[in-house]
Amino acid sequence: MSTQVDLVQGDAGVSRVVFRSENGIQILSRATLDQLKTVLKALKGDKSVRIVVFEAQGRTFLAGADLAELKALTRKTARRYARDGQQLFQRIADLPAISIAAIHATCVGGGLELSLACDVRLAAAGALIGAPEVKLGLIPGWGGTVRSTLLFGASHAKRVILAGEHFSAAEALRLGVVDAVFPDSEFRAGVDSRIAALLKAGPQAAVAAKRLIADIYAVELDDLLEMEAEQFAKCYSTGEPAEGIAAFLEKRPAGWRTPASKPE
Repeated sequence: MSTQVDLVQGDAGVSRVVFRSENGIQILSRATLDQLKTVLKALKGDKSVRIVVFEAQGRTFLAGADLAELKALTRKTARRYARDGQQLFQRIADLPAISIAAIHATCVGGGLELSLACDVRLAAAGALIGAPEVKLGLIPGWGGTVRSTLLFGASHAKRVILAGEHFSAAEALRLGVVDAVFPDSEFRAGVDSRIAALLKAGPQAAVAAKRLIADIYAVELDDLLEMEAEQFAKCYSTGEPAEGIAAFLEKRPAGWRTPASKPE
């Protein structure tokens, strides 16, 4: 069973986008992304929604892209794959409502990229957060490379992306990847308290502020995302994704080859 996406309409203008699967490990497959697209379309047209919370049920928040789909990509198809994901996550960024990523557990790869498209990122103390793409011979291609640099600076973006590690929530907070961390037992209450604080803002003022902040970056964002998609696609001309994904699935170290010349 693929990861399902449910839209739960709540009170006081708060809606929740809930990811769930039978095994509790949420994967962002194409089928799941298609469901998300439908949910985002419904949210965009609902002016009564003031806050959208992205959350999940089970062992992970979001564990990233479908490895079988990544493995099947070529340089030609990889660029379209990256652009589709970028454009979908941009729909999250463009929501009039304030968006919150409620990260209760592991959030890596495409899951982190979705979170970076949200306005606010809140984590439970036990959550692990990271961008492991380089260990697969790839780069974050759904906006993660660009957004991490814009949001928390080149130095911290390099720390997150080049390491390819899973960081603790406390370290993610230090790096600026998340905005707040709550004890695991108090996580839901912590998220609710942040929602209550955000609801105190004037609805139209909040929308205006969000739009203006987005417009500051809009001049260059799409060009940067185009560049990211192109570099993601170029990874498939190196052969590294095939080795990296195989090594991950076989639970062994990747046997990287030293490049004979500089990459394009």
